[in-house]
Amino acid sequence: MITLEIDHTNVERQKQFRRDLWEYQAVDHIPVFIWPTWTFGYTQRQATEDLEIQFEVNLKTVEKCLRLIPDDYIPWVRVWPGYMTIATMFGMQVHWSDDPNQPPGVKGHLIHDIEQVYGLKRPGMEAGLMPENIRRFRMHAERLPKDVYLSGLDLGGPLLTCRDLLDTDLLYTSFYDHPQHIHYLLNLATEVQLEIVQTLVQTVGGIERLTSVDFDPIWAPEPYKGFFSDDTAATISPKTFKEFSMPYNNRLLRPWGGGLLHNCGPHPCKNVYLEHEPKLKGLSLAYKYSQADFPALRELFAGWGVIHILMDNELTPQAMLDSFRNTMETLGPDVIGVPCCFVDDSWQDEDIRQLYWDMRKIGNEYAANMRWRTKR
Repeated sequence: MITLEIDHTNVERQKQFRRDLWEYQAVDHIPVFIWPTWTFGYTQRQATEDLEIQFEVNLKTVEKCLRLIPDDYIPWVRVWPGYMTIATMFGMQVHWSDDPNQPPGVKGHLIHDIEQVYGLKRPGMEAGLMPENIRRFRMHAERLPKDVYLSGLDLGGPLLTCRDLLDTDLLYTSFYDHPQHIHYLLNLATEVQLEIVQTLVQTVGGIERLTSVDFDPIWAPEPYKGFFSDDTAATISPKTFKEFSMPYNNRLLRPWGGGLLHNCGPHPCKNVYLEHEPKLKGLSLAYKYSQADFPALRELFAGWGVIHILMDNELTPQAMLDSFRNTMETLGPDVIGVPCCFVDDSWQDEDIRQLYWDMRKIGNEYAANMRWRTKR
């Protein structure tokens, strides 16, 4: 096992802070999450395809974060083969562009005639990328100390799996023309995703080793480890969402008691989000595509929700500060909005520290004006 200079007591303190935050117990600041995308000289493709390189990048990232991030840091690593694991299990091929720093995707579509869905076989854990995923999760869990948490696989959600497998036009027209075919495929995709998550939980030694069951690297307290992506929700009606997303999303949440939905935005289905069973605890979203929905999300999630705000389009410190202040003014004082600040290799160490402290000032003000369930 790798030895890292991690203060276990501090990690446990940070975890308790998150538990209090998620339950709207008064805290002294809204945490600032720094999301590094450092490469340490490797290309995206090298760090994605090669297990040892991915581990090296993850390890160096933790070491650097321990040195740089002043507070709010719970060590984590991202075990990431791309987002397309389930698609490869059904037989699709990984696609890389000519740019080695462009993330991978899937090549083409598997289904061009909707009747083909009935010919699909349920894949096992020996299919596609899963054997390599299991190897990577086991290796990271065994080599890293238990105070370093692993994000789950970037699996998306059942409707996103359908979007990978089906020709795009066919997916949207089938909602109306062949709903039973889509439900058949959604059920199959959900069963596979549930088995993947259970397999990885067993591989790493238990749910407590994961930040959440999917890609979110922010440590989530139990019973809110559930997480799924549903970016298709940005392009469909609430009625379509309730029929084709919600029942399957519920099945992904149920084993963990609750959790978060990721949709970069916008959010035309927002008014039915809280009809999930179990009830959604919050959202993961992109500031750029969701900010217009903040006033409505404030009403929906008041006194309950936690919203992780990805600032992956706000590439300068000032843009992030402006975005966080607007978040405070539009979600606060009723809803917690946690900024997730993406920093790449262009950032100097001192600039990252300064960003944290400048964001922290807003986080202090945000918390001071929140309507908490309890007072400090």
